[in-house]
Amino acid sequence: MNEHSSDQVLVERVQQGDKRAFDLLVRKYQNKIVHLVTRYLHDPSEAQDVAQEAFIKAYRALPSFRGDSAFYTWLYRIAINTAKNYLVAQNRRPP
Repeated sequence: MNEHSSDQVLVERVQQGDKRAFDLLVRKYQNKIVHLVTRYLHDPSEAQDVAQEAFIKAYRALPSFRGDSAFYTWLYRIAINTAKNYLVAQNRRPP
């Protein structure tokens, strides 16, 4: 089973109400997302908070996830947009 199909199985489990499946996705991608957000914010503490917010947004949006792209691609966009919105709210410019 490749990464995309294993993610798809986990996403389907979350969509069916399995919250532990989302925990597995968070564990799998948390370090990548925090690292990604840190490149935008340059503050590891802020990056942790923004990454957590991105995962919350992803969880809430998962019922509408259609799988047109890989889960990580979708999560990546959510994290980038969350980081940019955070910077705008802090009156700082996104890179």
